[in-house]
Amino acid sequence: MALLALRAAGAGAQEVRLYPGVPEPPPVNARSVVVMETAGGRILYERDADLPIPPASLTKLMTLRVLYKEFASGRMSPDDIVTILPEDCSLPYNSSLMYLQPYMRVPVRVLMQGLAVVSGNDAARALARAAAGSIEAFAARMNEEAALLGLETTRFVEPSGLSEYNLTTAREMALFALRYLKDYPESLRDLHSLRWIEFPTAEYMPPGVPPPKGRMVQYNNNKLIRSYEGADGLKTGFIRESGFNLVATAEREGTRFLIVTLGGSGSSSRVGGDVRERDGRELLDWAFRNFITVRPRVEGLPALRLWKTSERSMVPVPGSDPAFTVRVEDAPLVRARVEVPPELVGPIPGGRRVGRIAFEAEGRELHSVDLVSPAEYPLGSFWIRLRDGIALFFRGLFGKRPASV
Repeated sequence: MALLALRAAGAGAQEVRLYPGVPEPPPVNARSVVVMETAGGRILYERDADLPIPPASLTKLMTLRVLYKEFASGRMSPDDIVTILPEDCSLPYNSSLMYLQPYMRVPVRVLMQGLAVVSGNDAARALARAAAGSIEAFAARMNEEAALLGLETTRFVEPSGLSEYNLTTAREMALFALRYLKDYPESLRDLHSLRWIEFPTAEYMPPGVPPPKGRMVQYNNNKLIRSYEGADGLKTGFIRESGFNLVATAEREGTRFLIVTLGGSGSSSRVGGDVRERDGRELLDWAFRNFITVRPRVEGLPALRLWKTSERSMVPVPGSDPAFTVRVEDAPLVRARVEVPPELVGPIPGGRRVGRIAFEAEGRELHSVDLVSPAEYPLGSFWIRLRDGIALFFRGLFGKRPASV
């Protein structure tokens, strides 16, 4: 169902789109907003979603994606040890750090935790250098990945988010984050949902440098992780050129939402961070209040008569997860309508679409899922084809021709 387009009057007109039949969410401070449900990737609310804004430390999500791809290729492992160099630690005043020191030897997985949890720009530099040899080469890989994902505005010049020349939009960041979550769901457990990390510890200190006195606990910059029911990711960001940015996700009882806010303002780092957290909380509250993901049970599908194949019948299966997100009031009204032909003529390839299930509420179609063949059904023997061919010939004389796929 299409979003409803609205425009505010006046010179500072905003482009707003809202899912039909639900109240608009409360006003938020951010310049650009997207609220998305993750079952189908549908945007439920957006405001100025295509406004180009530097992502700040949201950049680190693409850094992590490139690292996960390095693991999949076998070129890198989470257990690889990275020797920290002085240039990894040479960063601007007030930069977010995990407090690496030159000549520490730190596993990749620990650096990734520092990158995701406390937004360590030192970790971003060390990981980029370890993966690609230089900041510039790693940024090129980030841009290659953005292009592969079809992101037209999003681009990067470095992996930490410090540069104002990194660029994205709320829409593209939401689409990217959704893909990231689907491809690497383990990132929530292993990285983004961690409430804190302990670093540095004695085992990582450089030669001759004494360990810290006491525990060095660093808390997740995303305060929603510690305060919002179901929140388990993803990332905050801030530079002066962008304002306060957030990508957040939360799941309750099988319903997950993803929000992006870019360009929030604040009179200080603390005030801006608090407003960013409040915006995220209110947008997630609005989503959980108005929408729910349903997972219809698909049972009792009819068997289809097959002609000219060894098998005489086939029961189709859903070609994708039937879960979808609807307004809360529509959920108890959802009904399924199966559309399939009663019979088919082979051969039938595996996974071939043969029909669909339409999910409706009070006559309105809300979602559909293709029905596909569960396996390949090749042509049968000569005698099977001859027998069925004769039967179909005489049926055709009376206009009863089965479908072919």
